[in-house]
Amino acid sequence: MNIQNLMQQAQKMQKKMASVDAEFKNETFRTEAGGGAVNVTMNGDMKLVNVTISKELAKTEDLEMLTDLIMVAVNQSIDTVKKEKEARLAKVVGKIGGMPGLF
Repeated sequence: MNIQNLMQQAQKMQKKMASVDAEFKNETFRTEAGGGAVNVTMNGDMKLVNVTISKELAKTEDLEMLTDLIMVAVNQSIDTVKKEKEARLAKVVGKIGGMPGLF
């Protein structure tokens, strides 16, 4: 393979990765904690879009439990978004021969 072909492939991969990234930012990901008592929606840009708390949990005076469930749901959402983005970008990189550990 010559250097020109390699550069062309790298440019194609870069464009495809930018396209995947742009599409990904518009998607939303929902996670829950406490059996659905806390629901978190985050977009692909890892911005919190929505948090809902069940009426039963909102009425509780156990603020420590409420705080813990919110943290769990947010952290799960962050993990979900990161893993999904890595998987999608890995598909793009894999088509060009792969570069493990790039993301």
